[in-house]
Amino acid sequence: MGAREERLGANEALFREVNERVAEVADQFLAGETPATVNFSCECPDGACVEKIALTVDEYEAVRAKPTQFAVVPGHEVPDIERIVERHPNYLVIEKQDPDAEQVARETDPRT
Repeated sequence: MGAREERLGANEALFREVNERVAEVADQFLAGETPATVNFSCECPDGACVEKIALTVDEYEAVRAKPTQFAVVPGHEVPDIERIVERHPNYLVIEKQDPDAEQVARETDPRT
């Protein structure tokens, strides 16, 4: 695996870990309420990205159904290592295509 793929994977893993904590806290505080949106971090590989994506916890859970999927702001996808699998008005769901990037996504999945 190249240094670029490692760096990109590490950045995405960091954002995903932050979002896991956001989802846990939101789930505790919003339990039983009408689905409210929560500001999740864009899970793109740009370590300097500070964009937020308004999602319900259920929407975030749908993205996380596969360890190789991430939620990103439109325009933050990296076509040479991932493909868009869903388009939503304020975010895209991308899935890793590159075998090295896919392996990093699986290895850094906090749910496994």
